[in-house]
Amino acid sequence: MKKTIIFAFGFIGAIGLTTAVPLVFFGLLGRWLDQKYGTGPYLMLLGFVLATVIVYFAIKRLVREAIKEFDKINKE
Repeated sequence: MKKTIIFAFGFIGAIGLTTAVPLVFFGLLGRWLDQKYGTGPYLMLLGFVLATVIVYFAIKRLVREAIKEFDKINKE
C-alpha cells in the first residue's frame, strides 16, 4: 500500500513537471520573439501549440511507463 501511494505522488509530480516546463518555456520564448520581431501574439500562440504537442507525447510515454511500473508493484 505504501509503495502505491508513493508511486501515485511521484506520477502526479511527473505529470505536473512534464506539463509545466514546456508550456512555460515555449510560451515565454514565443512572447520574447513576438516582442523582438513585432509579430503580435502569433509566435507565443505557436509556442503554446508546439508545447501542447510535446506534452501530449511526453505524457503518453509517462503513462505507458507508469502502467508497467504499477503492474510490477501489484505483482509483489
